[in-house]
Amino acid sequence: MNNLPQPKKISVFNRTHFPVPIGPVPFLFLGVVSQTSMSFIQQGVAVLGILFARQYHLSLAWLGFLVVAPSLGMMVGLIPVGWIVDRIGPRRLLFAITGPMAVLVWTVGQAPSVGLLWLALMAMGITFGAVPGVGTKAVFLAFAGRDRGLPMGIRQTGVPIGAALAAFLLPHWVRIWGITGVFDRLAIMVVGGSLGFAAVIPAMPRRTTTLHAVPVRQFVRALIFPALISMLLVGAQYDMLTFTIPDLMQRHGLTLALAGIVLAVAQIGGGLGRIGFGVVSDRVTGHRPRVLGWTAFIAGVATLAIALLPHRVPVDALLALWFVLGTGAVGWNALALTWAGESVPVEHAGLAMTTIAALIYVGAVLHPPLFGMIADHTGAVRYGWLWLSGCMGLALLLSVWKQRRRPPR
Repeated sequence: MNNLPQPKKISVFNRTHFPVPIGPVPFLFLGVVSQTSMSFIQQGVAVLGILFARQYHLSLAWLGFLVVAPSLGMMVGLIPVGWIVDRIGPRRLLFAITGPMAVLVWTVGQAPSVGLLWLALMAMGITFGAVPGVGTKAVFLAFAGRDRGLPMGIRQTGVPIGAALAAFLLPHWVRIWGITGVFDRLAIMVVGGSLGFAAVIPAMPRRTTTLHAVPVRQFVRALIFPALISMLLVGAQYDMLTFTIPDLMQRHGLTLALAGIVLAVAQIGGGLGRIGFGVVSDRVTGHRPRVLGWTAFIAGVATLAIALLPHRVPVDALLALWFVLGTGAVGWNALALTWAGESVPVEHAGLAMTTIAALIYVGAVLHPPLFGMIADHTGAVRYGWLWLSGCMGLALLLSVWKQRRRPPR
């Protein structure tokens, strides 16, 4: 669909003609820091979910409903973010949204009831939608004329890095400072991460500020498969984040801190997966959909294995299995966003990527409550994992179907 002339590709990390004076590596580093600071908070809500469940006496289904509030907010915010970022550029948008974002993070720590907490988390998520929208567009523009799979994968490692740090640190921080003190500090963190990246984002190229309407039918046709596959795959990412700690504590007798370490190891696997799959997708013929199928296969096999585990499995086996799960369950995201951005004219890439990101959060909102309801109804978390394994199998089938429908080169 993208018929614009393509310049000769430059090596990914070559500073030649790179539109940022600090160079590709420091630019990506600041992009990862920005994403990490947001993801630490957004995904940290799920890490703290077991504490909220105890405090408010929530079932697993209601726990799932609470922890998806930031995702619901991001789903609402991402579509207008895509429209705005294509018009004013990622730099101006990130500068403008940082203040409101920090205020809402602080507000979460002050919520006096579960209802107000849910509303504060959702409002926070709406502002958080700017971070992935800005980051993906900024990297997409800065690395024009280069392979984008690797840099997009590196930038997207901010999500599992944030989740891993949250799993490692938040259980200890809450014991030291309490919920209110933790969110006071997180508000400062998100300001530093956002402003540091905003300061180095290049200005929008002039040719991308004059937009022409993209035909809706072509836009939908280009994005339907990335959207459907992503909405299935995100179940593995968010169900793993939400239900790993309760499952490990209930079935395997781990402490909160040790269960957090297992979850953090899974996120490390996801971060490595995002980089590795990004590199592979730049080199494999048929790249993005085929490699997405690989991630679905890995996540599906791992979730099936988790469902079949006996009680009280040794910790080293749990660490290994969750590392594999994280590789597939988290490693797919950058592939889907890059695939979407490359499927439309470059001036609409921001809208395409945030559309997919918004639909990803539709999946993120639906999956944890559904997983929780299955576990509550059956009385066993393993049935939630079995359901999730089936979703991964469907994502694999769609990836294979899309691959076979690709027109010959």
